[in-house]
Amino acid sequence: MPWGCFSVAGTGRLVRIEGKMNGAKYRDIFDENLLQSAQDLGLGPRFTFQQDNDPKHTAKTMQEWLRDKSLNVLEWLSQRLDLNPIEHL
Repeated sequence: MPWGCFSVAGTGRLVRIEGKMNGAKYRDIFDENLLQSAQDLGLGPRFTFQQDNDPKHTAKTMQEWLRDKSLNVLEWLSQRLDLNPIEHL
């Protein structure tokens, strides 16, 4: 399964995920890839991050990681598939 990110500036890193994804593995992927992707894309320190409400995205370990990194997170509305940016890529 792949993990990737994108912005108006382009695409970030694409990571191959081995095994089952959980909150801890998701956090490790972020540690190794999200901030570096943002830097590579020239987003600057105040970019806004968006993700859906998948349980691994909303796990306590992820919420703490996002808070520790002081990331701006766009709140995701439940049942709003039409707002999913990947659907329009």
